[in-house]
Parts: sequence; structure tokens; C-alpha cells
Amino acid sequence: MRGLMMGRFQPFHLGHLKLAEQILKECDEVIIAITSSQFNYLEKDPFTAGERIEMIHNSLKDISIDMSKIFVVSLENQFNVATWASYLKSALPHFDKVYSGNDYVSMLLSDSGIHVVKPVFLDRTKFNATKIRNMIILNENWKDFVPNAVYELLIKINAKNRLTVISKTDTKPTEH
Repeated sequence: MRGLMMGRFQPFHLGHLKLAEQILKECDEVIIAITSSQFNYLEKDPFTAGERIEMIHNSLKDISIDMSKIFVVSLENQFNVATWASYLKSALPHFDKVYSGNDYVSMLLSDSGIHVVKPVFLDRTKFNATKIRNMIILNENWKDFVPNAVYELLIKINAKNRLTVISKTDTKPTEH
């Protein structure tokens, strides 16, 4: 059995890591699909798909997850919501169920006949990527909210500077 988790992972945090571990307890394999892969260097999506893949891969490897049970893939956003479930089925390896705490995503997938499981999340107010990005900008203690591999990568790429510059710009490249 194969479970699917999806997210922007901006950044991948301990809540995401715990969900991957939960899925692996219930399934033989997990697909981790990075959504909005075409977006980067934006306030909501500051990290590239490649950086997010590296965050996830290294975080799982660091806790000795058997990487032969993991698929990390990136997906571009689809703008036709009605065909989104079909797109997932064609763009991803076969999956048996999707883990999602998002009611809108659950409705869309359930309406298309996909089995959706509501995951057991860590505290979503504490483990929240928007909050973590703001903590990085404000120089608050964000290290305890992300796996060590993510912390190391974000320091290496100078995420604080990137996030600070992005937060101050009036350039909105995806707005029309």
C-alpha cells in the first residue's frame, strides 16, 4: 500500500516529518509531492523545488528512513481544479490513499473517488511554515521547528536574507 502526502513545504518542518513517519507506519511506501513547484523567490513560496527536495530527502535520511520506501516528486500547480485529481493520478506513481488535513483538498479528492485520510498532526499553530518563515526573518528561535537538515540548508542558502528581501519588495511577479 502506498500513501501520498502533498504540500508546498516552504519549508519542510517537524510536522511534515512526523506525517511522513505516520504514513510509513500505515503504508509500505510514501509519495511526498511538492506542490507549486514552479513558484520560488516569492513571499508565500520562497524556496525552489530543488531546495525543497533536498530538505525532504536529507531530513528523512538523517532519521534513517529507508529511502527505498520514499518517492519525492515535484508538481506544478494546475489551474483546472475539476481535473486536478486526474492530473495527480497521471503525474504521480500509483497511490492508494492521500493524507490531507485540508478540507478543500479532501473534498476535491473524495469527489473523484480517492480515499482521503485525515492525518494526526502535531500542533498546527506551532508547526506552521508561514510562522517559521516569519521567525527566520525576525531572528527568533526557529531551529526547534525544523529538522536539522532543513536548518543546515536554510543557513547555507542564507534564507534569512532571501526572506527579508522578499518580504520588503513590492515586486509581485505572479500577480497580473
